[in-house]
Amino acid sequence: MSQIVTFHTGASKLSETCVWIEEKKRYICLTYEYVPGTGYVKYAASVLKGELADDYIKNHEETTTRRFEIRPVTTYFETFLDYNDILKMIRKEMCHGAGCVGLRKPVMRSDDTDSIASDDFISETRSDDGFTVSMETHMSPHVFTFKYTVLTSEKHGTAGLTLRIIYGCYKGVSKNCELIYGATIHHSPVYNASSYDMPDLDDDSHYETALMRMEKCPVHMRIDSEFASQLNTGAEHREDIMYSILDKIYMKIGGLYQIRGSRY
Repeated sequence: MSQIVTFHTGASKLSETCVWIEEKKRYICLTYEYVPGTGYVKYAASVLKGELADDYIKNHEETTTRRFEIRPVTTYFETFLDYNDILKMIRKEMCHGAGCVGLRKPVMRSDDTDSIASDDFISETRSDDGFTVSMETHMSPHVFTFKYTVLTSEKHGTAGLTLRIIYGCYKGVSKNCELIYGATIHHSPVYNASSYDMPDLDDDSHYETALMRMEKCPVHMRIDSEFASQLNTGAEHREDIMYSILDKIYMKIGGLYQIRGSRY
């Protein structure tokens, strides 16, 4: 049988469900869609560290599928990438950009009249439920940080896309599932999703601002008990804590991001 020759056009779409990528010390379960003509990509993944047992495989495939259905990462790559480059770009985005799962979409109320132009305001409200952490949480000596990058389809001035880089500082206590955080958001216009430069930012200054907000006007929150161990200093990762905080940030009050709370 002669070799089959294929090619892609603007109407093509490539996808795989629960494909596994083997790395040195871990395995990655990945589901994705890629549109070669536009560079649009949607994906979700989960990372298995340790033994590749049947039960672990099943659990991670279920997690990846659920993430892809409910809260996938959506972004743009270069157009008409080949197979290996698609996977390489997704791995790069997982490590240095949006991570394994996208943000939880807020529930829009019928009386919600906020426009995209209001998205970059900040909240001056402590929280949406009046919850306040204990003094023990305030006194925790261990501060953790994160940096999260996401490209969205929201307009930014004359640009059709917005690049957001979120810096966060937080601390908490695992036994009571409480934490406080502060954050700051840098946003830039993006005119071409397949060809844009990451801004050259002063990371230290952004972390310093986030830390100041955590200390002087923090947002208070309680996390799911299954993630509490990620507040310990020896935790393998803190991915779920980061996404919990990002969900809180995007759970806007009066159209305002919750990146700081009431000043003491």
